[in-house]
Amino acid sequence: MSGNEFFNEGSLQVEELARLVIEGLGRKSPAESRKSVVETSVWLANMTTTDGTYEPDDVLDALLRRGVSQELLIDCCIPDAARILGDGWMESLRSFGQVSLGTVRLQGLLKRLSLRWGDATFKSDEEGIFLIVCQSDDHTLGPLVLADQLRRRGYSVNVMIGASDKALLETAEAGDYQLILFSCSCMVAFEDVKKVATLLKSNVIDLPTMVLGGPIIDLLKEDDHHEIDVDLITNEVDVALSSAIRKKPALQGIERAS
Repeated sequence: MSGNEFFNEGSLQVEELARLVIEGLGRKSPAESRKSVVETSVWLANMTTTDGTYEPDDVLDALLRRGVSQELLIDCCIPDAARILGDGWMESLRSFGQVSLGTVRLQGLLKRLSLRWGDATFKSDEEGIFLIVCQSDDHTLGPLVLADQLRRRGYSVNVMIGASDKALLETAEAGDYQLILFSCSCMVAFEDVKKVATLLKSNVIDLPTMVLGGPIIDLLKEDDHHEIDVDLITNEVDVALSSAIRKKPALQGIERAS
């Protein structure tokens, strides 16, 4: 099924929505790959919400035959497909059930693609990263994409989603991490992040740099920055990684990078 078939098969409203969002898709991809990335993103949004038979292995095989690199599938196509689903729900063109089903299927494809990398060559034990998504946050696709990106760079990543405070504390104490990343998508989850950050700061000896990232950054006001006990607030992966290399005394309060 080609990307254009999405328009042919969809209703007029869905077609119009796709045309409205398509300009915002594929922005992170190289210009020479953008057309394929956009078409594949639209194809994914359609395939993962189909009412017909859905075979993950068949969909994955078809996806890999579309000529888009594995990196771009993970970094661009799957997130953009999720965005199409979300926009469809906001415009009442897709049901909550469709969006939920599509998101689960996209996450399953992401997991299968990530496993295809094989055994990663990690830099060293001390290069470990602890990625936390708190219990009240139900947006997990973005953090899983981030984890894959970090592993491709050679970092060992321990991802914990919806874990108890006790489990997070025990993991932080037992692990040899150079960085703790909080991925947060909303103000409700932000309250949990604040609580966990304070818990770790109060109980973990030699705590590594802690960084807050995710969609929450666009929602925070300046006063909110002072309510969370982290070292850095940023969505820039390179900035977060470089902050872990710096010595802790050099970090004065909370920094924000954008």
